[in-house]
Amino acid sequence: MNSLSLPPSYCKRLILKANVKKILTLTVHDLASDGHGIARSGRDVYFIPGALPGETVIAEMLERKRKIWYCRLVSIEQVSEHRVEPFCPHYKRCGGCDLQHLAYDQQVVLKQQRVARELSRQGIEIEHWDAPLIAKDQQWHYRRRARLGIRYNKSDKEVFIGFRESQSKHLTNIDICPVLVEHAALDWQAWRGRLAQLEGISRFTHIEVLQASERLVLVFRVLKKLTDNDRKRLQSWAVELDIDIYIRPDDEQPLEVINEVISPLTHNVLGHDLTIHPDYFVQVNKTINQLMVAEAKAWLAPEAGSRVWDLYAGHGNFSVPLAQDAIVDAVEVSDEMVQAIEQHAQQLCTDSDVRGNKGDRGLIAHKADLSNSDSLSSLPNPDYVLLDPPRAGASACIDELIKRKAKRMVYVSCDPATLARDLKALSDDFDVERITILDMFPHTHHIETMVLLVPARKSGQGRTKMMNDKLKTQAKTQSKAKEKGASRGKSKR
Repeated sequence: MNSLSLPPSYCKRLILKANVKKILTLTVHDLASDGHGIARSGRDVYFIPGALPGETVIAEMLERKRKIWYCRLVSIEQVSEHRVEPFCPHYKRCGGCDLQHLAYDQQVVLKQQRVARELSRQGIEIEHWDAPLIAKDQQWHYRRRARLGIRYNKSDKEVFIGFRESQSKHLTNIDICPVLVEHAALDWQAWRGRLAQLEGISRFTHIEVLQASERLVLVFRVLKKLTDNDRKRLQSWAVELDIDIYIRPDDEQPLEVINEVISPLTHNVLGHDLTIHPDYFVQVNKTINQLMVAEAKAWLAPEAGSRVWDLYAGHGNFSVPLAQDAIVDAVEVSDEMVQAIEQHAQQLCTDSDVRGNKGDRGLIAHKADLSNSDSLSSLPNPDYVLLDPPRAGASACIDELIKRKAKRMVYVSCDPATLARDLKALSDDFDVERITILDMFPHTHHIETMVLLVPARKSGQGRTKMMNDKLKTQAKTQSKAKEKGASRGKSKR
């Protein structure tokens, strides 16, 4: 027998061992940032989609990355009291939502706990939280904008429209979507039939749905130029259904409108009709957006003649309502957003509430790249600041914010980790006076947080308690551990 060969019986045992599923029983103690259940056993951590804190589950280990196992939920041995039956028939496969199996009130509780945990990691303990801004009676049919995938199966000439499946690139074909506003909830079966008629359907990759001005807008992502026949079909559907249809050639080119748009799109924020374009960022939840802007105004409470910075201003979601009470410097990097703010500023000039007030209220647009630490140096000093940065946070602005010493700042965040990092950087100069979460995305793991910051009190009072002593103790412990390790290394040598 060749020395490199193995006995058949041994080979068979290896094959059987390789094919054995790794099944274990775990107790879930928390939710990860993506909504997956977290369990621990020894030094390993297990992420289990669909599992809830307090549950004992049977899980199959699928893949290991470092000390984290990614698992499949096999069964639930002990069920959480907060588990509910998902409302949507597509929920088990569709990746659009990830918390429908958790009672809504508990979703809000766990989201607040997640933010608190991220803050605690940075040494920030919140002693009191404001009541969360939620709309429990509107936890369904709240989403006025969504992006869905399109896939064409050439073999059976079938079109798929839906969200990606959880942890997969595959699409789930949907017939209903209970989180979309009813006006944006298309007859998906009819649209699959329409799209199947297109000559270039294999080039269509996504469909964006937007409801604005009581109109329905569809934006199709198309990889190649439309054929004349396909353009005519889209135009006829726009007329037949009384909707607006746009084509997105790629991310670098402007949208191409298919039908004649008679009137501009608008969305209302605290009584102000803001003109928007399908390319603009608009908060998906209209009700929570209204609550958020109203609360931000109340927290800042700017007086006439005061100056407000609105950083990462977008098209003016906060700027326009704030300009009713103060002079607002709205800062954006996008030329298109700056133009939108300037247009809204002109509209405000014709508003009887703002016109003729001797310059103590108004809106001024500024183009600046806020990833550049010097971008705010030329702006006049603010009395108040509102910032609503992207997920990456506002780290480049921190030094300038500390230098300018505003009376009050409101920080709106969509990422708890970067919020905690930025609040830590501001903590020597500002205290957290108020904090709340906003449930902009019910039945998903996404969280919005709003924080009111005021100049730090010398006494250290307020709603934020910095854990300096704890951090110093941890640093001393780590230092001693390193010294012991070094001395052991020397003795071995």
